[in-house]
Amino acid sequence: MKKTNILLTTMMLGLSVSGLTQFASAQTVDGENSADVIINGTIGKLDNTDPDATIPEGSDEWINVTVDTATAFHTTTASAHKNIESADYSIVNNSGRGVAVTLNKMEGTPTYVDTLTINAKGNGLATTPAATKLVNGNALVDLTSTSTWMTLANKDGRLNIDTDAASAYANAATFYYTGTTVANLPADANEKATAENYTLTLKFTSIQKDGTTIGVTP
Repeated sequence: MKKTNILLTTMMLGLSVSGLTQFASAQTVDGENSADVIINGTIGKLDNTDPDATIPEGSDEWINVTVDTATAFHTTTASAHKNIESADYSIVNNSGRGVAVTLNKMEGTPTYVDTLTINAKGNGLATTPAATKLVNGNALVDLTSTSTWMTLANKDGRLNIDTDAASAYANAATFYYTGTTVANLPADANEKATAENYTLTLKFTSIQKDGTTIGVTP
């Protein structure tokens, strides 16, 4: 199964650009008429797998996720093609920060799919991802207001970078699809397959080093 850190065609990964805020130390200038300001610049991509990298907290520059993006589901002969199932697919956080995963958008046109649910599982996940319908009643589900679907720890298994022990939480999970088909399937469904293609957009948001603050602090 081919994997990528950003994007392939079947599943689009939505990333929003956030403003960068750098932390600084302050010095009081009292009774003097000047101060030296140290400027530490970096040109080029910082190592976002390093928890100590000087990347602003919550920045999208922390995003480093490997996900199976060519996924598929199928019906089963045993159920007379009424039940939908799939293989297990992988999602792994390679970053020095935890990541929040949200189901952002679903596109496509249901024809014979009545319900389609995305499920996830994994040992040691910080929270249990809720089984979430992508198609319901032969119609796409509006995902725009859904909350965080999955939380993955950083590459070392930490959410709170300072206090969590290594491997405290999982940085990887698997996901898969289940569902059902409509009552009026084609008469030749036992002999001929009909394609239904969709695009699911996942949004990744970096979790700050405290393990709870998601994204850039306003």
